[in-house]
Amino acid sequence: MKKNVNGANQLRLRLNTIKAAKGVAGLRERLSVLWPEFSLSKLTEMVIVGAAGEGLRLAALCSSNGIAIRAIVDDDSSKHGMSVEGIKVANVDTLNSIPREVPVIVASHRSLLPVRRLRAMGFRTVSPFMTLQMLDPVSFPPHMFHDGLLEDLAVSLHQYEALENALADDVSRAVLAAVIGYRMDGDPEILSPVVEWDLYGPNNLLNYGSDEVYVDGGAFDGDSIKLFIERVKGRYSRVLGFEPDPATFARLKNTFINEPKVEPINAGLHKKEGILRFDDAGTRGSILVESGGISVPVVGLDEVLQGDRVSYIKMNIEGAEIDALQGGADSIKLWGPKLAISAYHLPNHLWKIPLEISKIREDYQIFFRQHDGGIIETVVFALPISSKIKS
Repeated sequence: MKKNVNGANQLRLRLNTIKAAKGVAGLRERLSVLWPEFSLSKLTEMVIVGAAGEGLRLAALCSSNGIAIRAIVDDDSSKHGMSVEGIKVANVDTLNSIPREVPVIVASHRSLLPVRRLRAMGFRTVSPFMTLQMLDPVSFPPHMFHDGLLEDLAVSLHQYEALENALADDVSRAVLAAVIGYRMDGDPEILSPVVEWDLYGPNNLLNYGSDEVYVDGGAFDGDSIKLFIERVKGRYSRVLGFEPDPATFARLKNTFINEPKVEPINAGLHKKEGILRFDDAGTRGSILVESGGISVPVVGLDEVLQGDRVSYIKMNIEGAEIDALQGGADSIKLWGPKLAISAYHLPNHLWKIPLEISKIREDYQIFFRQHDGGIIETVVFALPISSKIKS
């Protein structure tokens, strides 16, 4: 991404548009003008792209709303032939027989590349499932990531205005402008100029020492730990990987069974030690829930470290990031580690997470970076002002 992006102007234009809408009803009306094909009176048929959880949910909602499904497609060959609402899942490239005026909904949180591909195939109306959820949350109940997106923009305008001046560089303002624009307009191409596809590897931002102590909150099966080890070229003192899902933790532990400096911990990061309920889907979508699921242990990072050094903390913990930041506040105050905190699991996390970090330490520089083309992988990076940023 180019450094001279004029992010301040882009962000100001987005915030002025929110202000001019005068509330969530105005934002929704604006969105309906952008996507007239998606009113229920006109939306009589569609193609669904994606046969994972959100695609299955969308197919069921189409059936209940009387919307004909012309095709369900997915590039995952393991899903081909699977029956969904009486329709066999096929490959995306089989859409040649579908008229190009039929609306296409991408039921994936990674929407940019599929939307771009389908538009290149000639389809005239292609949008993420998110757009339907924002336009008509009654007929299309929102996923957690999308629940109250427009409401947050309308109610929290002053918080976003405060962020405008609090961010450390113009790239961050451009990223925030693009993320807000995507949430307002439902078009992932808005994100295209700001996406850095290297997850947790922002260009020219992070410096690594020769003895990093890395905390990975939401370590999954170890993929992000592997990225870290690769980036520091194996020069680190200690890695603590937190993963609450038992099956996923077993994979994590097995991955690093011969790495004595990597310590897998079968617990989630939270405010303090306790037991919470967990939806054990065994995927990155596994989350802490109020009921159902299984019981899992959670811990506060301060309780685990007990004053020991930490130099870099990453958190991607499905909405528990603020609780976990509070549970690690003493360590953050003491050591001033680099922070990489996911800020997309709940709409208001886009402003609440930078605010929470600044409450813990006022000397942090706050950055936004976007690492995928969709609602996911919006990351807040925080560095103490004394930390040198790579040029």
